[in-house]
Amino acid sequence: MVSIIALSVFNVFVLLRPPKMLGLLLELMPIPFSARASLGAFVLVNIVVSLAFEEWATRLIARMIGALMKLRRERKRYLEGKAYKVVEGGMR
Repeated sequence: MVSIIALSVFNVFVLLRPPKMLGLLLELMPIPFSARASLGAFVLVNIVVSLAFEEWATRLIARMIGALMKLRRERKRYLEGKAYKVVEGGMR
């Protein structure tokens, strides 16, 4: 957890105010502050959307897949039962 926080702070630092030496080392192109602020806003929106998806949408998708699997399993049992009766009737 500490490494994630440290890397996040470093990324924000490099995004908003990169030191000259670090900018030269990483070969950063100079961009206006408004563009940097826009990138930061996009990152925050992405984090919020990702967390919301993991919290709610994955549960919904898992329930839908579970319901489809249950329906398929019940349908397959029904069809297998009919096939068994057909084979049994043919043997008589």
